[in-house]
Amino acid sequence: MQRFRKQITVSSLLILALAIMATPASAYNVAQTVMRFSAVAAETLATGNVVMLKTDGLAYKADANDAALRPAIGIIGSKGGATGATVEIIVIGTLSGWSGLTAGAPGFLSETAAAVTQSAPAYSQQVGQAITATTYLVNFQNYFDSSSLTVLGTQDGATPLVFEGATADAFETTVAITDPTADRTVTVADASGTVMLSTLATNAPDVGNSVTGASNGLVFEGATADAFETTMTVVDPTSDKTVTIPDKTGQVQMASAASVLTPGAAVTLTVGLSNLYTLAINDNEDTTITFSGAGTAGDEITIVIATGAGVVGDEVVTFHATLVSSVGTLTCANTATRFYAVRFISDGTHWYEVSRTAIQT
Repeated sequence: MQRFRKQITVSSLLILALAIMATPASAYNVAQTVMRFSAVAAETLATGNVVMLKTDGLAYKADANDAALRPAIGIIGSKGGATGATVEIIVIGTLSGWSGLTAGAPGFLSETAAAVTQSAPAYSQQVGQAITATTYLVNFQNYFDSSSLTVLGTQDGATPLVFEGATADAFETTVAITDPTADRTVTVADASGTVMLSTLATNAPDVGNSVTGASNGLVFEGATADAFETTMTVVDPTSDKTVTIPDKTGQVQMASAASVLTPGAAVTLTVGLSNLYTLAINDNEDTTITFSGAGTAGDEITIVIATGAGVVGDEVVTFHATLVSSVGTLTCANTATRFYAVRFISDGTHWYEVSRTAIQT
């Protein structure tokens, strides 16, 4: 009987030794376990190894550099094991055994299999936070892989989407939503390109100071939100064209349809209607042209004057001196249907004649 007991004792010690040898040695120690579960090891796993689960239900060493081995789900606790062994996986808890950690800084799944790093890799899954130079508080709870995120359903809140970008740091891009007062639809075009941004809190049609897009044009609301807008559009080009805006402050001179002046002894030219005015003067009637305003500095006006149909006598055109400086009166020939062109430019307070043509047919 005593010999039998000795055999049992020796056998038990041998089994215990084999079990100890089968459990991988680790420099890490479990200080506290808050949440854990068990899984079967797909490979040899030791305490402190960060792991993930595949669809086969087995635990593998997690790796931030391998899409097939992430995200991490937990870290091996006190019970590791060889392939096929049941291992303990801690989801929330504290483990020690590291060195040189920055207390208070986060720990991330490393690009070294099964490890934790404080240098965020490109795939930056935070798995815990260092609480001392040697200890991590790990927390793998509710992690999802946002690197390939499909959003279904309704996203609530004023800032439902926050993008970290390629670098894990203190700077993020937030997509903010103004509280809608009716159903709205924002369409992302089927094209590659960059979104045009605005400094306005609200940049929408019929909102003061807004600039919005229209078919083949840009629509400017102006300072007052009303039913009147300025639309900038282009004529359909027949080849590549370039319009250059100079590096200077000023006002664009606009081309427009000619504005017809009513002939008579006293003619009023309403500034701003056009940059081209025509006047068919009456036969044998002198005319005085008065400008309605001084215009804006840089404005130009051209007046095309046609002689009357008869040949009774010369017609004399005078430019009123209140707002206009000219080289003098214009005496038109007593020949029917002859033309003169006189051009003026404004300095913002006065109009100055810059040229006039000889008689033209």
